[in-house]
Amino acid sequence: MKYIKLSLMVVFFGSLLPSSVQGQVDQRWLNSWQEANKMKPSNISSVSRITPENEQGKPLIIKGSVFNPDETPAKGVIEHTYHRDAQGDDFGKDDTELKTWRLQGWAKTNKNGKFEFQTIRPAPDYLGREGAHIHFTTISEQYGKQWAPKVFFADDPMITDAQRSRSKAYGKYRWICEVNKANGVQYIEVNIKLKNKQDF
Repeated sequence: MKYIKLSLMVVFFGSLLPSSVQGQVDQRWLNSWQEANKMKPSNISSVSRITPENEQGKPLIIKGSVFNPDETPAKGVIEHTYHRDAQGDDFGKDDTELKTWRLQGWAKTNKNGKFEFQTIRPAPDYLGREGAHIHFTTISEQYGKQWAPKVFFADDPMITDAQRSRSKAYGKYRWICEVNKANGVQYIEVNIKLKNKQDF
């Protein structure tokens, strides 16, 4: 199968990151993050499933690679990913059923800096605030905890021309992702470049 690569530079993109003010972590996000860490498995593989096998939605495979600031593959980096479900919910139907994100997963990069998540394609925010997207957070021994920009889907009609233009300006680090489809499964490939210091 063919994959189209999307590279992500871990930089601050304002509303693309879980922070209401630059340098200040949103408290609700931080609470969800702390709860998610309580559920983190003791053994983390480079290939992980986010959704249950019977989860409603279109199958999606995220193939990713993490690179150090010097562009070498970053092995042993923990990748946390979460997104909304096929109805656009993230905490449950009324956003009060769970203390953390319902659909989330953990992976650890292999010796080549690669990871994979098997999941479903998320729906846009059910309140119509923004298009469908996926969140990524990395944890590395050397560079700490970092956010990557949200990944959006190029075929989402909610993506504006202005967003497409801003994303395109980042070249290989663009954050609007092209989608490949084969045998009823959608594929994206994400490359994340770590910064020299942690975000939070």
